[in-house]
Amino acid sequence: EENVRIWFLHHSGFAVEFEDCVLLMDVWKDPSGEVRRIAEHTSKPLYFFVSHCHGDHFNSHIWEYHDRASAYIMHKDCHAAGCFTSRTYLMEPGTSLQAGPLTVDMGGSTDTGGSFWIHHHGRTIFHAGDLNWWHWPGEPEKDQEEARLLYEKELKLIQGRTADVAFFPVDARQEAAREWGVMEFLRTVQVKKLLVPMHAFGSSWNPSYYFLWRFRDIPLWIPRRDGEQKIQEI
Repeated sequence: EENVRIWFLHHSGFAVEFEDCVLLMDVWKDPSGEVRRIAEHTSKPLYFFVSHCHGDHFNSHIWEYHDRASAYIMHKDCHAAGCFTSRTYLMEPGTSLQAGPLTVDMGGSTDTGGSFWIHHHGRTIFHAGDLNWWHWPGEPEKDQEEARLLYEKELKLIQGRTADVAFFPVDARQEAAREWGVMEFLRTVQVKKLLVPMHAFGSSWNPSYYFLWRFRDIPLWIPRRDGEQKIQEI
């Protein structure tokens, strides 16, 4: 085990620092300048991950770090002009690759792109991208049913997997359905060390009384401000 430093950058963007490398996941905005600080203050290899090409998950400014980045690991739809092909690895759900000390599997999504299972010396970091039960109150029942079935299909593919740290959407715009996706995820995947909500699109998540009792054994970190950090033993 080691103490790992985790930064909340903004929205679905996070940095995870191991002893030998730094993961930078779905960097969009970075108001507190953490990515620049990390790049300048450590000589560790940087690995950028982009789950899909939506504007709130992918910012072309990440190419500014091409002289520091060991790899850009991205969903295939993110291939963009100006990327550095010698260090850019394009993935799709169901594929795997090796990059330095990392083994990366791309899982599915219920929207564009995919999700990441990042394995590092026996530990697993999961970043969901836009994998979620996207139930929108007020939408036609047909659309809501399609969203439910699509999510169930994706969960079957990851039934029984484990993650030490999981980053997962808990979106305020979903109102009453805000916790549905993360609760079904936690019934499907064993999260051992830490669950971190992301993609808030509004107020930070205040877990319901039901959630806190149903999943009381799963440690939670709910970052409230950009640049917030946590040291986690994993």
